[in-house]
Amino acid sequence: MKLLEEVLEKISPTEEEEKKIKKIVEEIEKLIDKEKPEDAEIMLVGSVAKGTYLKNSLDIDFFLLFPPSYKKEEMEHIVISIGKKILDDWKIQYAEHPYIRGFYKGYTVDIVPCYKVKDATKKLSAVDRTPFHTTYVKENLKEEMKNEVRIFKQFLKGIGCYGAEAKIEGFSGYLAELFILKYGSFLNVLKNADEIEPYFIDPVDPSRNVAAALSQEKLNLFKFAAKEFLRRPKMEFFFPKPPPELRRDEIREKIKNFVGICFKKPDIVDDILYPQLKKAAHSIENLLKQYDFEVLEKTWYANEDAFIAVKVKSIEIDKIKLHIGPPLHEKEHVRAFKEKWSKSRLAVGKPFEKDGRIFVKVRREFCNAKELLEKFLKEINLGKNLNELKGEMKICTEDELSRFVPFWSEYLCKKYPWER
Repeated sequence: MKLLEEVLEKISPTEEEEKKIKKIVEEIEKLIDKEKPEDAEIMLVGSVAKGTYLKNSLDIDFFLLFPPSYKKEEMEHIVISIGKKILDDWKIQYAEHPYIRGFYKGYTVDIVPCYKVKDATKKLSAVDRTPFHTTYVKENLKEEMKNEVRIFKQFLKGIGCYGAEAKIEGFSGYLAELFILKYGSFLNVLKNADEIEPYFIDPVDPSRNVAAALSQEKLNLFKFAAKEFLRRPKMEFFFPKPPPELRRDEIREKIKNFVGICFKKPDIVDDILYPQLKKAAHSIENLLKQYDFEVLEKTWYANEDAFIAVKVKSIEIDKIKLHIGPPLHEKEHVRAFKEKWSKSRLAVGKPFEKDGRIFVKVRREFCNAKELLEKFLKEINLGKNLNELKGEMKICTEDELSRFVPFWSEYLCKKYPWER
């Protein structure tokens, strides 16, 4: 397919670029080798090692494999010390082990500690599997399949399904490689998309599901995009146009039924932050539902500033609601209902009978979604790190939320990325 050849030209490194990456990798390896303990082993892992990286989107990932006799803290200290010596603008990142990320001659480089184990099932930590993933793909992925992986990765990026991190909940690079190994080519993966489940046993560790991070929402989007591409292939699946930018007054009008909380993004990694944003959105949704607000959708965002926003059918609801009681033939329940509501300060008038049931009109405690959230924000569970920020959080409606123009322009665009 000519289109796929054009995509490949855009995403594959040239011979010159490949030579340059190889030279950079060798330089970094020598620098790490000078600093590391003799019994630790250096290994290049990830897409650069496998030859499946995209030319404008590559990280150089080195693992330092230590014998199991090392304590975790020792390994972390050694790796971070090495990184500080050889990388520019370094920053300590946190996964199962702390590791270091920085730059070397303009390239992003990660140096990660792990244990050297005989096989992935004997792992002492989750990252101990990664070297086995790299070895497995290198041994099984044929040369001509490498470009198929590249095309598949770019397709997933274009439709918004690439990345296993909590922010995206999509396909990891390793999962993309396994699908190419299973089906042989990008087009064959798409043709078999309907049979794909969010479960793929890791060939190096049968106890692990490689697709565990893939959400049903992203899997459904991928399946739909696969059908659409096979029906009408076009470049926009790989390189979508940005959504048209909305004016702030347009955004305000479209989000007037959203209510939420705004705050400064806490200094934690996205894989810890995003599950908490999701949890907080659920907590706000449950609170609103508990007080009779009809929730339509919810969303969240984090850059330097962050917010969680929930859309309700109406910000203001009626002050009085009709509360339905038991059928009249359930005499005991009817008696208890009358007794309860005859004494309640929230009852408007006495219980009454209609159409074979008993009813009472009840005064709602909260009729405004913003006021409800203000009242209970300190009590609801937003997740460990977000709970600590409650004092700095602000209840926000369309005026405050509308300043996040790029986010809302994308969120409110009702077209799929390839349709813009």
